[in-house]
Amino acid sequence: MDLQEQRQQIIASVFSRRNDEAYVSHIKIWEDAGGADGGGRKPRFILLSQSSTGTGYMHKSKRNTNGTFSVGKTWRVAELRGLQVINPISFNITLSRTYRWDTESRDDQVQFLQALVRLFRTETRGAAPLHLDGVPEPADQSGPSASSVPLANQSVLHDEPRRNPSPAPSNSYRNGVVPGPPPVERERERTSSTRSRDAALRNRPPSIQVPSPAGVVVSPRQNRRPSNAASTISQVPSISSLAQSRPIPVSNSVSRDSQQSRDVRQGPDYPAKSRTASPAPSARTRQLPTRKDTIPLPQENGVPHRRDQNVRISYFDHSNQASLDRLLTNNTDSRIDIDGEEESARATLTNVEEMIEGYEWASDDVIGRKSTRGAIDLIEARLLDELTALEKANVHSFLESDDRVGIVMKYLDEAISELDSEIQNLLRTVHVDQDALITLTQGSLEKTQSIQQLEEAAAELYKALQAGRDTDMAATMERLQEYRTHNSQFCKRMFDFLSIMFTAQSKLLVGDSSGLVKAPQALPVIALHQDIEAYLGRYAGLMLYLKEMDETIYGKLCAAYFSSMSELHQTQITSLLAAYLDLVKTEEEDQDSGFGGGTAPGSKGGAGMRRAGTLIRSPLDGRGNRDKDKTVSGDQRASEVFNRVLDQIQTSIYRESEFITDFLQINDAGLTFADYMGLDNYFRRQATRSAGLSQTTVKLIRGAMDLIFGFLPAEVKVWLDSAVKKDKLEVIGMLGTVERAIENAEQRNNSFFLNLLDKQHTRLKTMFDRYIAEQLKVIEQTKLTSKKRRGVAHFIKYFPSYVIRVENQLIGAEGREVRSLVDAAYEKIVKGMFEALRQMAKLEGEGEDKGQLNYHVILLENMHYFLAEMSKMEMGSTNVFCQSAQVIYDENLNAYIRIVFRRSFAKLIDFFDAVERLGPDSTNLSSTSTYNKSALRKVLKEYNAKDVRKNIEGLHKRVEKHFADSADGGDAVFNHVWQACEDELLSLTDKITRLISQYYSDSGVALEFSKADIESAFKKTRAGS
Repeated sequence: MDLQEQRQQIIASVFSRRNDEAYVSHIKIWEDAGGADGGGRKPRFILLSQSSTGTGYMHKSKRNTNGTFSVGKTWRVAELRGLQVINPISFNITLSRTYRWDTESRDDQVQFLQALVRLFRTETRGAAPLHLDGVPEPADQSGPSASSVPLANQSVLHDEPRRNPSPAPSNSYRNGVVPGPPPVERERERTSSTRSRDAALRNRPPSIQVPSPAGVVVSPRQNRRPSNAASTISQVPSISSLAQSRPIPVSNSVSRDSQQSRDVRQGPDYPAKSRTASPAPSARTRQLPTRKDTIPLPQENGVPHRRDQNVRISYFDHSNQASLDRLLTNNTDSRIDIDGEEESARATLTNVEEMIEGYEWASDDVIGRKSTRGAIDLIEARLLDELTALEKANVHSFLESDDRVGIVMKYLDEAISELDSEIQNLLRTVHVDQDALITLTQGSLEKTQSIQQLEEAAAELYKALQAGRDTDMAATMERLQEYRTHNSQFCKRMFDFLSIMFTAQSKLLVGDSSGLVKAPQALPVIALHQDIEAYLGRYAGLMLYLKEMDETIYGKLCAAYFSSMSELHQTQITSLLAAYLDLVKTEEEDQDSGFGGGTAPGSKGGAGMRRAGTLIRSPLDGRGNRDKDKTVSGDQRASEVFNRVLDQIQTSIYRESEFITDFLQINDAGLTFADYMGLDNYFRRQATRSAGLSQTTVKLIRGAMDLIFGFLPAEVKVWLDSAVKKDKLEVIGMLGTVERAIENAEQRNNSFFLNLLDKQHTRLKTMFDRYIAEQLKVIEQTKLTSKKRRGVAHFIKYFPSYVIRVENQLIGAEGREVRSLVDAAYEKIVKGMFEALRQMAKLEGEGEDKGQLNYHVILLENMHYFLAEMSKMEMGSTNVFCQSAQVIYDENLNAYIRIVFRRSFAKLIDFFDAVERLGPDSTNLSSTSTYNKSALRKVLKEYNAKDVRKNIEGLHKRVEKHFADSADGGDAVFNHVWQACEDELLSLTDKITRLISQYYSDSGVALEFSKADIESAFKKTRAGS
């Protein structure tokens, strides 16, 4: 992917959602993957952007598998401290820490670094230093720059004020300065003495005078909402947001050391520089009236040594006089004279003693006993009040010591002003105009323009009610209960109107035709609901309002819609099923018998089975000529009609599912009325927080399709049973139709229709299995008596017709389950037929020639017919059955020929079979009178040319009697068998000639007939027949 394509994808996936940032540049880098094993590298993308205020950002992003980019980490460009080029495709970058990034292109690296430097200087305007090592200056930069000065030679780093500080950890830890422990909680101390302190503060001046913090303005915003906070806390601006980003120096007794937590931000590759430990003392630094002398604080490395301010200090601990002095004066930034330390401490203790002496240490209680508790409480309250005043002063001193605080406070003031404005706007918008309430009460629900007015009026009421769900906003709304009453009335009004319209629109569609469209010379179809959908679709916005503002009414309205639509669909589909059932053709009588007897399919009363050479045609062939004068009714296959029915039904189901998703908002989109009307983000957030339905309503809408089409499974079942009763074999085509519909339902992800089809598919498979079992039972029960030994069995005749009827229903079914079901049924039927033939051919005289001949004749006739008919179909699913039939045919043909030859050629066959068996031992032939040369002459003398012709004529009559008289293709079988007899006799002649030449070559004896005599005799029999 080139750089331009990456740029387009980055803008599309990252900055399209960041409306206030614009793309500047980007580069692909490689960095260590990390992990326990420490190995591996991962690719990332560094993105540069600039906001509308000029602030620069640097995002680390990764590319997702779908080609989009997602941001994982973000730095402010102003946080950049150094860039060092290691080689043309590698560089170091220093932010809060130093990273090493490898790139893929030298030019890309140079362009990116120049863009980064340019963006840094644009934002900081040269106020912040940047260490560059090996980085070429940008083309548009000229003159000396602060970035060219080494970082080590700069004593102060200027940080640009940040509105949203980066959450990088403080550098104090890396530079060896550890911040003090967390501040002591003051709230508990204040609340513990509030009651006793109020009385003491009422009539006395403080013993230690602390001037009020100058320049602190009390904002009127603090009195906007009721507050339970102490009045003293509200007198100074809050700095909680400032405290989150940097340590705040507060009172020495209750805060961590601010000087230790403020440190120079240094990267690991640049030495840290010392800076002043605390801000310069303010001109308005507070001075105690009793404190005149100063003492210097001990210093370490030029930084004043600070004691841990969280350690509790006793006012009478002489070893802590210096800390006590700092607690009282809060002047840690001034130089104190050590020589006056003792005098200052004594003066301080004198003040404390005078304060203590001013209290009555014992007081009478209600029963006259002395108690010192009251004075102690007053002293505690006095001391806590002094500490609070010192804390306020210290905070004020800090705010004045750093000019950046003013910038932060400016941003805070602007944000608060914007919030005030937004709240004022909300207070104005939650007021509902009286005209809007009248519209909701009296506005028409019929006209499209009136519906739009109702939506706008409902939006006004909606905003007020959504704001009322906010506790603070609800307190400012005097008419909230009135608005709720109007909402209930409007929702009830919608329910009453739409419930009536559901029924009215349904009846209008049904009319006098049961909701069907009946065109001349065409099949009836279900009338579509586009008029109802267009009419009710106008109320989709108000349905959103109803769903959010009154779930109970919404649930009732959904139930009313489901009931009305269910009645409408049932009327239409029931009428359609009845009309289409009349189109189904009833099974013909010759096909109704199946494998169980009767005449052959397509044959007339006494015509018998077609000859083997006759092509089996589909029962549907030629129907156009026979039935051209008939009406369409009752002349279509059940599977074809069912396919049309299912197309109509699934269209109704899919359209209804899509409509209720939009009309009743039964989906997971999470759309609210605030989104629909384009209201402010506040109301969208309020709607999202209150979104969600109860389990009862969720259960109702999830079962919408079951409630609307709950009648359908029973109606389809009845129709299928009636159609199968007309033609049982059509169950196969219906199975294929259902499987096609299942595939479509899976693609549309319609669970209701898919469940309905699965159940019908299971029923149809059961019906098909039952039908096959019935046919197998009929085949097993078929008996063929000796009087009926000739001819083809009925189930053999019926099978080719059965296959054609089945295959006509399976067009386009390859790869589906119904194909495998049919192939398995073929195998069961063929196996059952062949086994039944063997059983029928067995007679009690099986050991006799007659019984054996009957057995072979029956199998030869049936197998020949089966092969002749099935081989013409050229179907892969039946080829294996043809192979099995061919093996059975060949076995029985050979056995039949051996039996019929014995009557005419028994002596010749037996003699030479023995010679072939004994031939290897020539002594047996010469020594045995049965097989010597004399015996050979005697046998050959009985079979001269004339005798052979007579034997062939007798053989012809016998074979013809077995096959030619049969009406079930006997001529074809006879011709095939008679040709096999000729081939067998010629083969026997060759065998005799070979054996005489091999074992009786010196006898001078030879056959008295030749192969030509045999061929002439067989030819003569064919000509005479």
